[in-house]
Amino acid sequence: MKQSRIFASVFALAAIVAICLHKLPVSGNQQTVTQAGFFSPVDTAKPAPVKNAQIKVNEETHEFGKIEQNTIQTTTFIIGNTGTDTLEVFSANPSCGCTASFPGKKRIPPGDTSQLKISFDPHNKAEGDMTKTITVVSNSKTDPQKILRIHGQIYKSKLAHSGGMMHLDGVFQGNCASCHVDKGKGELGAKLYEADCAICHGSKTDNKPGPDITAEAMMHHSNHEWKEIIAEGIDNSNMPAFGLKHKGPLNEEEIASLVDYLGAFKKNLAREKQLKSSTGGAQGSQMK
Repeated sequence: MKQSRIFASVFALAAIVAICLHKLPVSGNQQTVTQAGFFSPVDTAKPAPVKNAQIKVNEETHEFGKIEQNTIQTTTFIIGNTGTDTLEVFSANPSCGCTASFPGKKRIPPGDTSQLKISFDPHNKAEGDMTKTITVVSNSKTDPQKILRIHGQIYKSKLAHSGGMMHLDGVFQGNCASCHVDKGKGELGAKLYEADCAICHGSKTDNKPGPDITAEAMMHHSNHEWKEIIAEGIDNSNMPAFGLKHKGPLNEEEIASLVDYLGAFKKNLAREKQLKSSTGGAQGSQMK
């Protein structure tokens, strides 16, 4: 009997201890007891801070003011990193007429800066308002494609050409050729127009010197007139001669493909205009 009482007391005490352990609060690196009686570790490590790079520039648009046609302009943008991780600049892609280079580092630690040098060559560029863009591609969390701009007013240099065809002053040579020649090599029709023509022909809001393809100034010409304009250029204007005989980049086949494209575009515009007119007339009749 005495031995039975001792065993009973031991079991009762063990049960009380188990219940107390189960209800103990947990703190720090202590462990909790599961209902099954096994210990489960508690992860008390704090989450690591989120790292990201943030690009910031000293100015988003640089104003050159008045620019003489034969005077190259340069400026330097300061690229900073306001984030908590290293800013990596993958590329700086300028639009036509300017070049971009990094004299500084392309891996910028948090709180540090680097330099982006921009050079603009106004040679043979049209007089008037000028805006060019530079797209900076980086690992910035909020602005991975940062658009920078340069702006100015181009005026005619005393040394600039006086009339005639622009190719004589190198619009199809040197740095200018990268935009006015190279992009159109091997292309015909619509693709050739986009490469060689749309660089100057477009909306005035985009600072394009030539009329847009949809404008009356473009669409009132005949196929013969388009061929002459493309091959021979227009004197005393910004339209150069693209024909090979004038040292331009386009042969007869390429010029013919542009004429065909412009002719098809003109017909399509006429169809759309006629369709809108007939649709509008039909709706008016129904309303009556």
